[in-house]
Amino acid sequence: MISLVSELFAFFFKQSPAVIWRRIRGQDMPWIVQLAVYGFCGVLATVVAVVQIVILSKTIIPAYEGMVVDGVTMTDDLRAQNLLINNTIAFLTTNVFAYFLNVMLVFKRGRHHPWMEFFYFTLINGISFTLSQVAGPWLVHRFGVPTNFAIFTNTVFAAAINFVARKFFVFKG
Repeated sequence: MISLVSELFAFFFKQSPAVIWRRIRGQDMPWIVQLAVYGFCGVLATVVAVVQIVILSKTIIPAYEGMVVDGVTMTDDLRAQNLLINNTIAFLTTNVFAYFLNVMLVFKRGRHHPWMEFFYFTLINGISFTLSQVAGPWLVHRFGVPTNFAIFTNTVFAAAINFVARKFFVFKG
């Protein structure tokens, strides 16, 4: 474990930024660095998704507890429904963003035709998104949990499914 951490730090701190960027773009990096870059891409995609969901939930499609719609405080059922809509909108834009980040910084192209690669990427994302939508909104509906907790639950659940599926199905390691 210590050697992996040493390898990670050596990659980032014993080379110039230009060399680091060239090696990342060329996918010429140790696997521990590739995993770190994959994680970084995932964090960026998650931030983009969560920002979209929060903005939509606070403005256009209300989904926060205590919000008033048409003079009536939102029910948990309506909140859960609106959160699902906001998650779906964010999924569509974030999927494209995440795909391009992963292709640019993490994975080598060529295993599949580019359209099939994007299709598999989107299919796995869609499956994990669908499954994650059961977790967060169900918690809102069943237990009345705060919206931010439901968003966090969706994010963690989807990230775990995506990592395993991409590693063993889409990109095979």
